[in-house]
Amino acid sequence: MLKKAFLGIFLAVLFIFVQAVFNAVNTQSSYLFTKQYPAFGSEIMKVDINTGRIKINLIRKDKSDRIVSSSLFSGVFLKIQNHYYTFGVKRLNKSREVDFTFRNFYIDSLRTKEAVYISDDRGILELDSGKSVSLSSLLLGKKTY
Repeated sequence: MLKKAFLGIFLAVLFIFVQAVFNAVNTQSSYLFTKQYPAFGSEIMKVDINTGRIKINLIRKDKSDRIVSSSLFSGVFLKIQNHYYTFGVKRLNKSREVDFTFRNFYIDSLRTKEAVYISDDRGILELDSGKSVSLSSLLLGKKTY
């Protein structure tokens, strides 16, 4: 009896995983999200999704349009409906360090080519002046591809 229950659970998890891989392989799109912060400037995020691979370029600029920080995330993803689960490496352009990270987020695009990015792991940006800015979990943008 317990064997049948574990077999059912295993098959359900396997079905969800296969569906997530199939959705990821059949997804091709590109998004551009921007956010203005009165405290320090702006943030631009470009997300490229192509057949199971993902690349996220993030650029933060100050009020005088100089780049404060930038990073590049590249890796692979699983997709369940509009939820993305990514595995990959993150490179900060100011340093040569590479971090292996796991991220999850939600992207929804409308017929008008507008898009919404929602993630709850955005955190806080510490500026060189000692101030800290709480980054928004909701970014608005557009679908470019």
